[in-house]
Amino acid sequence: MTPNPAPHTNTTSTSSHQFLKRVLLVALVAALLFLFYTIVRMAFQVLLVFFAAVLFGILLHGLSSFLQRHTKVPYKWSLGIVCLLLAGAVVGLFMYLGPSLSEQSEQLGKALPEAYDKLKQQIAALPYGQQLLKQIPPPEQMLKGQGSVMRNAFSFFSTTFGALANMLIVLVIGIYLATSPRETANALVRLVPKPRRPRTREVLHVLRYTLWGWLKGTLLAMAVIGILTAVGLSIIGIPLSLLLGVFAGLLEFIPNIGPFIAGAPAVLLALVQDPTKALTVVLFFIALQSLEGYVLTPLVQKKIIDLPPILTIMGQVLLGLIAGMWGLLLAVPMVAVVMVLVKMLYIEDVLGDYGVEVKGEEEAIALEEKRDQQGFQEGAEG
Repeated sequence: MTPNPAPHTNTTSTSSHQFLKRVLLVALVAALLFLFYTIVRMAFQVLLVFFAAVLFGILLHGLSSFLQRHTKVPYKWSLGIVCLLLAGAVVGLFMYLGPSLSEQSEQLGKALPEAYDKLKQQIAALPYGQQLLKQIPPPEQMLKGQGSVMRNAFSFFSTTFGALANMLIVLVIGIYLATSPRETANALVRLVPKPRRPRTREVLHVLRYTLWGWLKGTLLAMAVIGILTAVGLSIIGIPLSLLLGVFAGLLEFIPNIGPFIAGAPAVLLALVQDPTKALTVVLFFIALQSLEGYVLTPLVQKKIIDLPPILTIMGQVLLGLIAGMWGLLLAVPMVAVVMVLVKMLYIEDVLGDYGVEVKGEEEAIALEEKRDQQGFQEGAEG
């Protein structure tokens, strides 16, 4: 009598069915996680655009308030004058520097590949130069990769709304926020329970004070570094010094990372001409960064914002990987915002530790109280 194989077959079928269910479950979880990551990343990129608009609005508000204090011109008129002056300055710079920058950009586009080839030849002539060249990937390979910051740097605008749409959003929202800053703050305060509204208003005041201070220091550093770079490279004898100066000034908006990127083309161009000149350029950029780190930053930002370098670098790396160039550009002010929120809402309000210094808290609250009194007096007189 032959044994019945049915139990073994049923056991095998059940095991296969359970394995298939597990595979489908894992695939479903992975798909949901990927969908969640995609949604969060897109939402974060949109958030960065609105955060850039907030920074632009704070810039307009700060300049308009400064003009109002020193000229006694009404705030709305001051804002209009500031917008016209900024627009005129941008148009004037493009008209004055545009032809030179365009010509030097074309020259730089031709000079860098030639300089790279000459550098490879010089390295190949050294002992073990061929082995060293094999370890250096070509430039086009460095720009590949899904998670590459360099790739994301130029793809963010094109993958959301487009460059023009994002710029328009930043301009429109920024001008609106600068036009009615008090109404916007009041609308945000009304979203929280009444007992927490005074504290929420204080937090908003400190955030605006902090970001305005960061903007002033950053813009000053950009102007100083850009001018000194153009003048210094011209004295050293590096070609395209004007373009490299503008490039260095713009990249000063990205601390820690921007200066290295800005100095690379100048060093490469100098290295092809003369290794001694390249060393001079390296020392020149080190001196510039020392000037920024030990003079400009403490002078302008020390009493307004104090960011630990490790948090700044971590924020830049994280946001750069998530959102590319926009993440790098806005990493420092976002880290500043997070630090203020943690100190005021968690350390002070939750833990009850008021020994932690929040730079600008007393100044921001006092300044806002002074503005409220001035607004009340103007309303009473009216």
